[in-house]
Amino acid sequence: MKKVLLTLAFMVTTMVASAQFYVGGGIGFGKSEINKVETTQFVLTPEAGYSINDNWTVGATLEVDWAKDTHTAFAINPYARYTFFKTGSFSFFADGCLELGTIKPDEGDSQFCWGIGVKPGIGYNFTEHLSIAAHIGWLGHRSYDDLGEETAISINGNDLSFSVYYSF
Repeated sequence: MKKVLLTLAFMVTTMVASAQFYVGGGIGFGKSEINKVETTQFVLTPEAGYSINDNWTVGATLEVDWAKDTHTAFAINPYARYTFFKTGSFSFFADGCLELGTIKPDEGDSQFCWGIGVKPGIGYNFTEHLSIAAHIGWLGHRSYDDLGEETAISINGNDLSFSVYYSF
């Protein structure tokens, strides 16, 4: 029994010693005019995660999305990231993610939203502690309560996001 406990303690210590915590996220701001209706939108996406090893990372993003005269939305998006290719400072990855949130239109009732899918991405390490990542696209399913559902493979500018990370 003592050997089993020592082995487990060694495994946990090894995992923690090789792991890195990181914080970061993204911010977005935009103005648009469609059909003579002007909209201002602000999106804040703080993020935190834990690198288990060179290929696997787990984390979560908190998303706050406000669009003037349109809606307010909050979501938490936990994910597991698998890095499948690295070359130099570049890495290519896929995030398996779960999306859970609410959207409150300015007129009407709040709606529960959920989604499950994969987001491919590319990362670049500037230093050991500073990096950037871009997600490009979405493959999965989203449900918006009474507003409808969406099952999609999408690779376009609407699904492009950037995040900056600090690892410690």
